[in-house]
Formats: sequence, structure tokens, C-alpha cells
Amino acid sequence: MFRRISGIAASALLLGFVACSDDNPSGGFDVPAYGDSSSSVEPAPKSSDDVGGSAANVASSSSQNVAESSSSVIANSSSSAKTPKNTTACLWNASKGDYLVNTGFDPDSTRGAGLWYNISDDPDGGVTEVYSPDVCGFEAPEYECAEALVEYCGSYCAEYRFRKGTSAEIFGGMGFNVAGIEDPHASHALRYGDISDWGGVCVTYAADRDVLLRLYTDDTFYQAEFGKSTEFVEKCVTWDALNAAEASKHVSSIRFIMPGTDGTKEHLSIAAVGKYDANGACDVDGYAYVLPKSSVDEGIIVLRSSSSKQSSFEQSSSSGITGPCTTPESVSDLWYGPRNARNGNDFVNTGLDNGSETSGYWFSFSDEKGDAFVSWPVMQYEYENVMNLLIEVCEGICGTFKYRSEGVVGIGFNVAGEALSGKNGAPDIADVSAWGGLCVTYTSESDMDVVMSNDTAFTYIEKIALLPKVTLPKSVEVKTVCSKWSDFVSYAETPSDPTHVASILFVVYGNAGSESKFNVIGIGKYADVQNICK
Repeated sequence: MFRRISGIAASALLLGFVACSDDNPSGGFDVPAYGDSSSSVEPAPKSSDDVGGSAANVASSSSQNVAESSSSVIANSSSSAKTPKNTTACLWNASKGDYLVNTGFDPDSTRGAGLWYNISDDPDGGVTEVYSPDVCGFEAPEYECAEALVEYCGSYCAEYRFRKGTSAEIFGGMGFNVAGIEDPHASHALRYGDISDWGGVCVTYAADRDVLLRLYTDDTFYQAEFGKSTEFVEKCVTWDALNAAEASKHVSSIRFIMPGTDGTKEHLSIAAVGKYDANGACDVDGYAYVLPKSSVDEGIIVLRSSSSKQSSFEQSSSSGITGPCTTPESVSDLWYGPRNARNGNDFVNTGLDNGSETSGYWFSFSDEKGDAFVSWPVMQYEYENVMNLLIEVCEGICGTFKYRSEGVVGIGFNVAGEALSGKNGAPDIADVSAWGGLCVTYTSESDMDVVMSNDTAFTYIEKIALLPKVTLPKSVEVKTVCSKWSDFVSYAETPSDPTHVASILFVVYGNAGSESKFNVIGIGKYADVQNICK
């Protein structure tokens, strides 16, 4: 439900996760964080301590010192690298669409070799929970779930909610079996494989905190510590550095363990695995992106392809466009506050009204808690009066989003207006493909999402996190950003459909007690873009 220029509660924005926390292959998965992958290589720190531990008591092993010799490397895949990576050594690269690690021991994919699964301290008495995006169909096979998760995250990803139980250590993690299991239908006994010819292993990952790589063989594991990274980085370590040259001939699994602290929440995402090579093994195409509050999978680190980086732009001298620049008003034909203030127009002139004469009128909305609202800089009396006064004061539509508790609030307008067929004021659908996209001139103290809504039943708050959008970066100075419709994508990277749009929404998420001022000064068609003055 909404009302013109008033803070009216709408349906709740639901943030949730699907739990998955057993030690077997699972259908639940999660994703990585931000940063372009790179390709420089640097030596890892030296240590002479042995890293063997007991697989029967994984939780107690984190205090073991990590041994890495000068032959182990940290390989950041970067365009600055002088030596190309040996991609023939890459066994799994999520950015290429792979979902199984090609260990070579299960060519028919019948024993689960190379299939990712989640791990936690639960079998040892812990209560840490592993959460993954809900992408697995009902009773879908594990292979299909793994494929769906990797497609969603661009990696194998997870969130760990660490809780102290009776186990000696708090941890979560992920891993894969090298040779699979004896009989998936009868016996879950692990098979072993000789991977000594790998020479070691290279891993591309992003993580909120340090991660332990563990090589399991019989009842013993050998480990190395990898530091936290907000970017996807590739790190490589030799079997010799793990003191596991002989042990690597009889390996059951490779796992990545994240030790935790009670009451905290962390994330891990793995994008590629390869055999050891001093120059690195896998070229990962993409960058790390942390899903924001507007996502149902908030905090998950995902790999986004380089081509999916938002191509929305702020024109400048480096844009490649030459000639005299034009003012933001030239790309604000739908709405321009200074002009509207002069002319007395209080609505967005979409040109697509369905005959109801209700298109383009501004409304505000918030989640159903009603703890977030818009504070206007003028007193509210009658709608027409307050709008005209507001536009005069702001030379746009401006106010302050206020949050008594964490929530979402925004403003918007209907493109075609209210439906004529008795839907209690619900918006009608319009085709805005001819616009080519949107240009927005604005100021905002917070990042602001511009959302394309196709909802005709007042349920857009419930699914707002799933709708196509672009994000306008916060700016206290007036800024114009233009975005093609192809720039508007959902978190699953589903493209927008400009032929089926009901409303354009401007959304800001806030923490309890926070405030954020905004002003939407101009709105125009991307098709009118030429060279915008900064």
C-alpha cells in the first residue's frame, strides 16, 4: 500500500537464508566479495614447523603452526603480472561455468568426487550454522544444486554463523572429496587418490577472515593458513611446504576451514582450484561483490563477471565524448525540479498515462514495520499544496529518510498510472523501452537504488531485493548518472524487461537511528544523452 507523499507502511522486506550444515555434499551454497582478480606472484612466509594434525579431532588443530617454504607462493591474478598463468593446471573455475573440481578420479561423476559440500563443527558438538542462497529446487539432486549455486554465486559460497557448543573449536567451512565415496547408494566410505603429481594446490578465494587449507589423508591432515581477503586472490602452496609430499599419495579430501568466534558471522567464497604452479593456475574473470542489505542473501560474497560491472556513467572529460557539454536539464525531460517549480507541475511527465490521469505522481513507501519514514522540509496539509511548496523549496523532491530501526524506505512514481480495471489503485503496466534507460540528477547522503518494478499488486516491498536496479553512489554535490536498461539487473543478474514496467522506485536502506537526506532533481530518458556537464 502507498500514498502520495506520505510515509505509509508496505509489505515487509524479508531477509533470510536457507540453512545447510552437514559434513556431506549439500544443496546449499553461498558466495564471495569484491575486487578484481589479479596476477602478481609473491612468496609465502617461511616456517619450519610441521603441520600434521588429527582428522579425528579437527577442531583442536587450529593452534598448529603453518609450515610454508619459500617454494609456496601467493599468486594474485592481476593484469600487472609479467608471466601468464599456467591455465592447463586449472581443475575448476567457476567463472567458466564449472561446478565440479576435475580431480580425474571420477570421470562419470557417479561417486561425488570434486563435488563441493559444506562443513561445520556440528559433528563434534558445535552449533555453528552454515547458510547458503536458496537456489536448490525441491528434492533436487546434489549435482543440480551445486550447479545452481555456482551459477548464482559465480563461486562456491557460504555464510557461517558461529555459535559456541561443546566442541573444542568453533568453525565452518567447505570442501570436496578427491576420489569420492565407495558407493553413493550404500556406503559413504571415502575413497583415496594419489595427487602427488599436482605438486601442491592453488586456490582462488575471498574471505572475511583467515582460512585454513587442510589436506586429509587417513586420520591425519596437513594445513596451511591463508589470510583474509576482500578481493578474490589466488594462493598456491606446495606439498613440500605442507610436509605432505608422501601423504599426497593417499588423499581423501581437501577442505577449507574458517575458525570463528562465538556470536559472529563471516563469509567464504571459493572461485577456482588448480594444481600447483609458481605462476598460478586459474584465470578468474570477474570481481568480488558483497551482496548488500537489499538482497535476501545479504553479506554473501559472489563473483560477478567483469562485463557485468555497471556501465552507468557520469560524463567527464575522460568519457570519450567531445564537443560542448549540455546541462542536466537536457536529459531531464520527464522531471526537472527547477523547471517544474516555475511551471507549477508536481508530477513526472512520463507521456505514458493510461487515461486515468494518475501517472507520474510521487508517493512514498516503507516496510511494514513502519519504523522508517520520510521527513519532508515543509508542513503537510493538502497534497497539491504541499507538493508545489516542496518543489519550490527543493527545486526537486527532497526530504530526509529516517530509521527508528533497520529498514527500507523510498519514493517512487507509477509510469502509466492506476489501473482502470478496479484494482484499488494498483499501478498499470507500461512499455518504457523507447526511453533507452534513465538519467537521474540527484543528491543523496547514502547510496540510492533506482528500481524497475513490474508489480501491480502492492507487493513490491516484499520482492524489491529481487527486482532489476542500478545503484546511484552517494553524493552531497549535484550529480547526473545515466544508465541503459541493460544496466538494470537483479541480484541473480536477470536482465530487466523495459516493456513491462509499473513503477520507478528510489530506495535507500538504513540502520537503526540513522538519517539520510536526498533530492531527486531531474529524471530523463537515456535516449536523449549527449554530453552532460559535471
